[in-house]
Amino acid sequence: MYSVTPAATEGWQTLLREAVRRAGLSGEVLAYPPPARLERLWARTDLLAVFMCGWPFAQRLFPVQPVAVPITNTAALEGLPGQYRTLFMVPRDSTARSLEETFGGRLGYTNPESHSGYNAVRYHLSAYIDGERKKLYSELIGPLVTHRRVVETLAKGPADVGPLDSYAWSLLSLHEPELTRHVRILTYSDPAPMPLLVASESVEVEAISALRNAFLSLNMPQDAVFLQVLALQGFIAPPSDAWKIVNDRAQISFARGYGTLQ
Repeated sequence: MYSVTPAATEGWQTLLREAVRRAGLSGEVLAYPPPARLERLWARTDLLAVFMCGWPFAQRLFPVQPVAVPITNTAALEGLPGQYRTLFMVPRDSTARSLEETFGGRLGYTNPESHSGYNAVRYHLSAYIDGERKKLYSELIGPLVTHRRVVETLAKGPADVGPLDSYAWSLLSLHEPELTRHVRILTYSDPAPMPLLVASESVEVEAISALRNAFLSLNMPQDAVFLQVLALQGFIAPPSDAWKIVNDRAQISFARGYGTLQ
């Protein structure tokens, strides 16, 4: 999910191996690049620490249990550990100065199962729906699936505006500024609990506790070798029911008459 550049991929693989080592467990770090479906990964019964989007987690669609949540540098600066936002991105040379100025254009999205790439977008846009306005965009561009494709589709066309996970944006900006310089942030959503690391439901509670403590221990100065490349401050334990708000916002979108992006 956050292997958005080769450096980020290597960084996450290194950090995950270190967490498993500190927990005294054994496990293999597997590459799972797109277009492999995340739903197939989440359905496995041998997961120790895999990122899951908050939207399917909130819906309890897969037999998993929470392990840890990252604290991104941006979230730490905002005083919102474990949270993130959806950024509404436009091409660098776009004339739009407000989201309303993109209405009537072409909206990119990742996939309908994503919070940052669809559910959060729907909730944010639903505030603009009224009795006279039911459709905001002339065309949807997607599913684009990955964060990188959102940026590329904005930079090269055909999308005029599109959503990006704020943590993915931090990683892309850190490691591939030549790509990100072609787009800019127009506005952003309310914060929400970010994707979390989960384990299969079948993993024993002792192993979960050891693994969670291992992630929480990754916050010392000597751990900078693991954290800096990933734009992280550390990890927190998953707050109980934090992801309920994701479901609530979906219901609000439907109540406002904006069940699908359009």
